[in-house]
Amino acid sequence: MPKHSLSSLSCRTILTITLLLGAFAPVGMQAQDTIKIGTLQPLETLPSLGPPVPAMPQTKSPLAAPVAPPEAPPPAAPPPLPTSSSLIITGPIAQAYLYIEPYQTRFEVLFDAATVLAWLAPDAALPESLTADQQKQIVETMAARTSDWCALSVSDQALQVPMPLVAVIKGLPGNTLPLKEGEDVALNQALVGFMWEFATPPGPDEMNVTWNGWIKGTTKLPVRVFFGPLSETGEIYSTVKTFRWRNQGRMTRPAPLAAVPQISLQQPLRLPLGGIMWVVTGLVFYIYLKVKDHKLPGGSLPYFFVWLLGAVLMSQLLVLPIQMGPAAPAITQVEEAQKIVSPLLRNVYRAFDHHAESDVYDVLARSVDGELLRKLYLETIQALTLDGREGTRVTIAEFSATVDKVVPDPKGEGFIADCNWMARGIVGHWGHSHPRVNIYNARITITQVSDEWKLTGLEVQEVRRL
Repeated sequence: MPKHSLSSLSCRTILTITLLLGAFAPVGMQAQDTIKIGTLQPLETLPSLGPPVPAMPQTKSPLAAPVAPPEAPPPAAPPPLPTSSSLIITGPIAQAYLYIEPYQTRFEVLFDAATVLAWLAPDAALPESLTADQQKQIVETMAARTSDWCALSVSDQALQVPMPLVAVIKGLPGNTLPLKEGEDVALNQALVGFMWEFATPPGPDEMNVTWNGWIKGTTKLPVRVFFGPLSETGEIYSTVKTFRWRNQGRMTRPAPLAAVPQISLQQPLRLPLGGIMWVVTGLVFYIYLKVKDHKLPGGSLPYFFVWLLGAVLMSQLLVLPIQMGPAAPAITQVEEAQKIVSPLLRNVYRAFDHHAESDVYDVLARSVDGELLRKLYLETIQALTLDGREGTRVTIAEFSATVDKVVPDPKGEGFIADCNWMARGIVGHWGHSHPRVNIYNARITITQVSDEWKLTGLEVQEVRRL
């Protein structure tokens, strides 16, 4: 046997170890085409989110030891916001993102700033950095030139194209940071982003995105689609300018708004004031004739039937409702107030699932009344909008409210509740995710409006953003 040869026993040992390692390799693999926001306990999940996505099944190698297989790691979420400014752009960038949500769809496109500048001014030298004034000039120029770059249709029905929102941001696709007001950015760290927001149906069956922004020789635009907890990829080419996405039942429709307990009103007493006045007037007239000893032409019988018919007809006129008891039951227990407050506040956030302002107001009006309607719209829009110049709105994923104290409203039918609630949301933006958690402590006023409870007063005591 040669000096450096291995024994048969050693060969068998190495072969066995190699097979075992190969058998375990598939267990750690996972698909990268899904996004999981993560555990959002202890809050309640809104019905509009649909059922959770089931975990991918585990496989076990026949050569593995007889132990329980490890749990599969969760699908990869969008990368978090970067904490370092060392991200360098090394070449041309063209990347698109399609975010499909109930009632609204957002299409975003990123180009590196060097490509955009070279397209705007081919003969000009590229600067090493972009000042705030240069960024503003890029934004204004591109906003005027990109109005027809994007089009969206739902099931072959073309939608109205909104004005694009243009922003200069820092980083790489999927790992960006908004620029602060007046901040300069190095050219090799600068991206130019374009955003179009469309009002769409809650559960579209098919979407077609058409792209016409082929600048400086770009011929391919990669697209990543996010819908619910899932994602998939595609491409748009300069020769085939339309990307088609099909739902195929993967995106569930949002559930109806939370039901608010109706008020069981005591039926008021209907006083037929017109009929009473007719009867009294007829009796007075009859007594007058008797006292004056006058006789009616044709006798008293025709007069009686006319008087009776008039009483029946007049009983339907001038009916005065008289409330004999309280219009609404008194709410004095925390448990009773909880059943009213929680769905009202939940529906306030659900209203902002919509994109169009008129639709938001219509849904808000189901739970809010009076001057508070406009105030709550403006304040909630501000609370759900991301900081910075992009202006993307956070969609609330989970909500929970607790009533601590309830007292009667001294100004009318209703009650005042001291409560706190937590709203947690997440939004995908430029390929990464922004979490947002707001905690409120407030005193709210609930008032009877017709036969419904509605929110009519809000005094915020404390707001915390986590």
